[in-house]
Amino acid sequence: MATLHGIDFSRDGKHAGHIAVHHSAHRSAYGQIVLPLVWIRNGPGPVALLTAGVHGDEFEGQIALRNLARTLEPEKIRGGLLILPMANAPAVAASSRVSPIDDLNLNRVFPGDNLGTPTQAIAAAIEELLLPVFDYAFDLHSGGSSLLYDALAVTTATGEAAADAQRMALLEALGLEAGMLLNAEGAMGLFASLDGAMVRQGVVGVSAEFGGAGGLSSRALRQCESSLRRFLAHIGILPQEATEQKGPPPSFRLYNVAARGAYAYAEHSGLLELAVAVGADVAVGDLLGRIHNLHDLLRAPEPVLANLAGRILCLRAMPRIEIGDCVAQIGQEQRP
Repeated sequence: MATLHGIDFSRDGKHAGHIAVHHSAHRSAYGQIVLPLVWIRNGPGPVALLTAGVHGDEFEGQIALRNLARTLEPEKIRGGLLILPMANAPAVAASSRVSPIDDLNLNRVFPGDNLGTPTQAIAAAIEELLLPVFDYAFDLHSGGSSLLYDALAVTTATGEAAADAQRMALLEALGLEAGMLLNAEGAMGLFASLDGAMVRQGVVGVSAEFGGAGGLSSRALRQCESSLRRFLAHIGILPQEATEQKGPPPSFRLYNVAARGAYAYAEHSGLLELAVAVGADVAVGDLLGRIHNLHDLLRAPEPVLANLAGRILCLRAMPRIEIGDCVAQIGQEQRP
């Protein structure tokens, strides 16, 4: 069972606190996993939950939220925001997509289980202790160690027109060129993700990808911080001038990944040589990459071809590849 410490949502000002998730281990029989929080509030108004570190090998969001927690003062906002930069603290400490304790991906175990493993208990704490308090949420991601994204906004289509319209407006407000639409019942495990938890709890929420490949990009960090400001301005927590917008926003295009062939998978193991870049447009049959056999040095590399026409949303970042690994994610433009 998780408990919330040091945070009073009715209290103005800036306050640090944490969620404590009980975890009994060999080195600490009565131990806790601590998830640090910062609450900033200035009177009545909209309230938002900002999260990062759902995957521990995704760094731009973690740093952007730490910068925000340190520099944003209550008098600059209206309403309140809760900042959770390392949602899966054990995974963050290990710079790993999954927790080193139970080998679980936090973004695949919602709504969680208070009496389950540590990752399941963290998911339950976010869904039960935090999300019901908030009107809005923004979950920050990168591609992690195995994938590379350009900046990409992400939201969910549930079929509920009013809520879908709110999420789409948020998505476009982030100031990014591209967005990805996930179906609520799709193959991405959305029901078990934080985005799915937002939907269940009636929170208007979006997520986004910034960079990846297990590193930290200064360009992706700037995009992440800009999108954070735009998000907070759109929902009325920050004034519009805080977005630091220079010139017109980029034209926004939305892509769907529900079509067959949206995910190109490796059919061979070896070393992947990519032939395309993130953001490129491809046609059916275009070469995405080649897989070189590890042991047969005279064997020609096996081509990986696009089975769908569209835009490359993300690519595998690790050249070492096994059968069944995802090489590319291809989005088809969603027309109004």
